[in-house]
Amino acid sequence: MLSAIFWPQPASAYLGSFEEQDGYRIPLNGQILSADIIGDAQFYLNNIDANGYTGVVPLGTYPNTLGDGTHGADLSRYNAGAYGTNRGGPGGTATDIADNSGLWRALAGGRLNEDVNVPYYNGGSFTRDYVHAYRYPGARTGSAVINLLASETNLSYAYTLDARDFNGTTPSATDSNLIQMAFWACPSDWDDTDTGNILGLSLKDAMNQMVFQVGDTGDNLLQYRLNGGTWQTTSNRLGTAGWSELVVILDTLNNTAGIAVSAFDDTTSSLGAQTYVLSNQSLRLDAGALTSLQWDLRGGPLNNGAASFKNYFDDFSFTVSPVLVPEPSSVVLAGIAFLMLMLQRKRRCI
Repeated sequence: MLSAIFWPQPASAYLGSFEEQDGYRIPLNGQILSADIIGDAQFYLNNIDANGYTGVVPLGTYPNTLGDGTHGADLSRYNAGAYGTNRGGPGGTATDIADNSGLWRALAGGRLNEDVNVPYYNGGSFTRDYVHAYRYPGARTGSAVINLLASETNLSYAYTLDARDFNGTTPSATDSNLIQMAFWACPSDWDDTDTGNILGLSLKDAMNQMVFQVGDTGDNLLQYRLNGGTWQTTSNRLGTAGWSELVVILDTLNNTAGIAVSAFDDTTSSLGAQTYVLSNQSLRLDAGALTSLQWDLRGGPLNNGAASFKNYFDDFSFTVSPVLVPEPSSVVLAGIAFLMLMLQRKRRCI
């Protein structure tokens, strides 16, 4: 039973808690803690034709013309997660990189859409798309989270796992292992009227297979999906007034997955007990090493005017441990017991 497994202490790493020390550039009281980013990553600030950018600076990064001091730059534009000192990090500071050349990559929508169409914040109308670190007073720990927003189009962002995520284990060495990924989520109320799938977080292997997905509906019901299958909706509702913990257990030896959830209850304002939603579910494929994650958020015209606005994540942790297999002596004893049982059955038939 999964509930009988004792896990080693998890290790926050490149994903971590999205603090400056984890490698995420966020403002504090109007000030950036790390050095100012010079170059393409500051396209929101340097919003002039000479730099190849036109239109109104969106409420997407600080500093900008709208005075928002809470949002960092889009994660695909700088070395997000690749600096800082937490979990043996290399130190350093935020630096400009060629777009999509770091750990985070925009695959569709997000800032790719913003770059083309230059949407902006207009009163109460959200016409922005991004994934970035956000200084949020309601963070589960610390002072920052990552925030996903897809307004007029879907977005898809990928994150490449690193040895720092696995506390020193290289991603290529996670094949034939038991991997636990734990994180905390706080979904949005803005999209409650759309009961279809809104957000999916995919675990992908070295062969770029979508090994397993966990997600939620617009009305915040926990979902999961197997490769090639459809979204399965559970009865577990994730609260929007507090943080819910999700734990995905991936066995890359036996090709199974499970999910445990501690859901925040908005009615009682309390965190529920951990329950196992799924246990040892066959993946229907031969999984390789876990090497990346992918976030997919549905935007555009959602049902009944809903919007994919606030989607917060915090405090990621991973553990990698060997899959427990029976000792050879146990296998022999089991075989002897089976033979004795068969002999007894034959004697009864004589």
